[in-house]
Amino acid sequence: MKVNKSFKLSKAGLLSLCIVAASAAMAQEEELEEEVYVTGYRGALMNSIDAKRNSMGFRDEVFADDMGKMPSQNLAESLARIPGVKISREVTGEGQQIAVRGLGPAFTKVVLNGNSIDVASIGNINSNGSGREVDLDVFPTELFSSLAVDKTLTARQLEGGTTGYINMRTMRPSDQGEGHHVRYSYETNYRASNGSYSPKGVFTYSFSNDKVGALVTVVGSKMNRNVDGYETVGNVSQTGCLITDVADSVDCRGGESATFRFTDIASFDYAEAYAGVEQGDTLDIYETSGMSQEELYAVGMPYIGRVMTMQGQKDTLSALFSFELTPTEDLGFALDVIDTSINSDYVRTEVMHIYRRNYQTAYIPVDVTATDNGNGPRLNTGTFYGNRPWVGSRDYKDDVSITSVMPSMDWRISDTWNLSASASQTASSLVRDNPYGLFYTAEGTMSYANDGDVPTVNHSEFDNYEDYQWQSLRTGHIERQTETQGFHAELEWGEEASVNGVIFGVSYDEMESSRQNFGVGQGSLEDYLAANGMEYVTENLGDYIAPVTLGASIDDYNGYTSVGDLQWDRFKAAIGYDGIGLVPTSTTLINEAVIAYFVEGNIEFNIAGRPLRGNLGVRYVDTDQHVATKTGETNESYTKTLPSLSAVYDATDDIKVRFSASQSLSRANPEFMYPNSQWASSGIDAINAGNPFLEPFESDNLDLGGEWYFSDLGYVGLTYFKKEVTGFVELENVQVNFNDLGDWGMDTSDLSDTQEDELSICDPNCMVSVRTRVNIEGTTDIDGWEAIWVQPLDMLVKGMGFNASYTTIDAVNESGEEISGVADSYNVTGFYENEAFQVRLTYYHQDGSHEFDSWGAPVTGRDRAQVDFAASYNLPFLTDHNLSLTFDAYNLTNEPLSSNAEEDDSQTFNAYYPGSVYTFGIRGSF
Repeated sequence: MKVNKSFKLSKAGLLSLCIVAASAAMAQEEELEEEVYVTGYRGALMNSIDAKRNSMGFRDEVFADDMGKMPSQNLAESLARIPGVKISREVTGEGQQIAVRGLGPAFTKVVLNGNSIDVASIGNINSNGSGREVDLDVFPTELFSSLAVDKTLTARQLEGGTTGYINMRTMRPSDQGEGHHVRYSYETNYRASNGSYSPKGVFTYSFSNDKVGALVTVVGSKMNRNVDGYETVGNVSQTGCLITDVADSVDCRGGESATFRFTDIASFDYAEAYAGVEQGDTLDIYETSGMSQEELYAVGMPYIGRVMTMQGQKDTLSALFSFELTPTEDLGFALDVIDTSINSDYVRTEVMHIYRRNYQTAYIPVDVTATDNGNGPRLNTGTFYGNRPWVGSRDYKDDVSITSVMPSMDWRISDTWNLSASASQTASSLVRDNPYGLFYTAEGTMSYANDGDVPTVNHSEFDNYEDYQWQSLRTGHIERQTETQGFHAELEWGEEASVNGVIFGVSYDEMESSRQNFGVGQGSLEDYLAANGMEYVTENLGDYIAPVTLGASIDDYNGYTSVGDLQWDRFKAAIGYDGIGLVPTSTTLINEAVIAYFVEGNIEFNIAGRPLRGNLGVRYVDTDQHVATKTGETNESYTKTLPSLSAVYDATDDIKVRFSASQSLSRANPEFMYPNSQWASSGIDAINAGNPFLEPFESDNLDLGGEWYFSDLGYVGLTYFKKEVTGFVELENVQVNFNDLGDWGMDTSDLSDTQEDELSICDPNCMVSVRTRVNIEGTTDIDGWEAIWVQPLDMLVKGMGFNASYTTIDAVNESGEEISGVADSYNVTGFYENEAFQVRLTYYHQDGSHEFDSWGAPVTGRDRAQVDFAASYNLPFLTDHNLSLTFDAYNLTNEPLSSNAEEDDSQTFNAYYPGSVYTFGIRGSF
């Protein structure tokens, strides 16, 4: 596949054209009327400022502009502009999840119109997400009017967010104004990484008057996806060793446990490269490598080093239906319905040039060099003859569906009493089928140079598809279903209870999530394949191989260009894949029922002649959990009392001082709670088990800060925050009596003879070591600062301005160790707009941080900065229809998502290059 790079290579020129266009529009400013326009981005920004100014606690809100467009084409990216918010991205570069104030996405409560949701998606392609995170990329931005982030909770808000609470509010008819309104947009998305175009269309109709309203929004898109990258698994912590299965060749330390295998028997490609050498000759590999036996043995190489590409399409169809009924001035009803379906079809190709225990393809090392940056010598350059890369091909087909129904009502009973209530039911499902084919390419010569974020790797024999050798097929099929339902009611006392009055409330929420893994049913996969033509396929593998390009979007990469990969449709048809007959091999279920009661008092009074507003509340939460697998089930209950206090003081008309204190919680990760146990050995000495009794994370929160509003569109704010979090987990061995193993989901009725013998010796006091995750004692302290500055620059050029935010966070546990994922960040957006033209440029920077450990070595995310650009032009004709052209550009500099290993920046762990994305569109309304 040939990739057209002509557009990609013109990024600098494109950005220059954008700046020139903005300058030209500014030069025309004298021809415009003398006024400040508050539509578009400026209008959305002003709405955000008004919402923050009027809020009680520490809240930031993002609004859609007058055309129903969020600041970014992705909900997560729109929220990333808020101080304290960190974005997690899919490898394709799309924003996916967000974390607030240091901890991960599972510690942030995400609600839809105030209702709990759980989405059966799976996180990014490298994860098997099974926590409490919500993937925001499943919802189109065009369905929403605002996104609100509360940093500390009040008693009225649903618990579950230790670090933050995000309410996604959908569009309603009354948001569009009275009468009939139609909005539409069409855009095409150009992805520079593979030169493909993708369409997206949006249509909204609304009608509203003082009695009834209706709104329908439909969003459809076909998004081509492409990303190239480099990956390692258990990187350079594994050292090489000289060992071979070839007769009469050298052998050194390591034995069968050796990580890497080299040979001193000349291969065909080595003999071709060196005159006077015949295939099969014995070599001195210490001479060829330029290293002594001890030096070569010590060289660390990637446990697996591979170049990858992912290519395919993601089709999304979403609809929002919203109805409002106001039969009297004191009574109102609403119904909001969201339905989304996502179908993804893509292939991921992994070409492993270095991999552990290369039994069939021992290498001949030549001209090997290594660099030691404090962790031992690591492979720097080298040529490896007789190398046979290992191709892993994954065929993904994902189907995700989400349907949410949310009725609500509001009744003004009297001047001092008000009743509001809402209900919700959300159902979501995921079906993923991803078989994994593994085969070897032709044998040849591989050269390696660790000369950048992605090493330069070349191979001599990729295009001889007839010499490819089949290895194995692995099935992969999972299904997930989630359902949430809830009912919330609030009774308010006071003419304006949110300012002066008391609010009482009750809520009931239930969540059920089931997850199934599938495998082969009757017989074995090998037997089925043998009976359905697999032998013919493997003997003629080249007929099922087609070329795929790897590395085209990686900056300055000179890697693979002619690797062959499976043609999955032909391959599946040839082996009768659809008839394999997959059946569930494991099933997990978690059900949580939560009932909560709260009371909240609000008061406003003067101190020193200035108003002070206060909020004091307490929430009582009762949680019942049922956790089950095929081998066992458990039930657990606990109650928590969560107090909260917030106050805001108007020191002057323009300066506000805020204070909040609260307690919050996040429930434990379901993945760690399933009672799926198994024996750890042939005896009864130990089992591996989940822990359904894990306590929730709890946090004591303190915020102190304020803002100075120096104009309608300008303010500065500064906030200090501190959290003390308990409930973190670690792996531990727990001693349990054999007779109590049923509490851990262990079936003890079917023991082997060895286990029966051991039990007879110690019964009834047999103690078994249960290896599980447990809550640890002690707290983790998180503290930091958030700063925000919104500045109009009308004194220089009318319509120009900027908004910027900065967050710095420290998080350590009682042992003084830093917590994973905590990173400082900042962003700045410069904007300009007049009646005809809007333009803005955003720079977002996120510091790197420790992510996890791989084979005992730390993996650290690298610093990342992304530049996005957006512009629109209102056409001078059909002005009554607000016809405008739009242009957006994301990740202009092709910034990778990358990490390093062993705290050594020269050792890349993963690096993905999603490329730049350009969007051209037209919008209008009538």
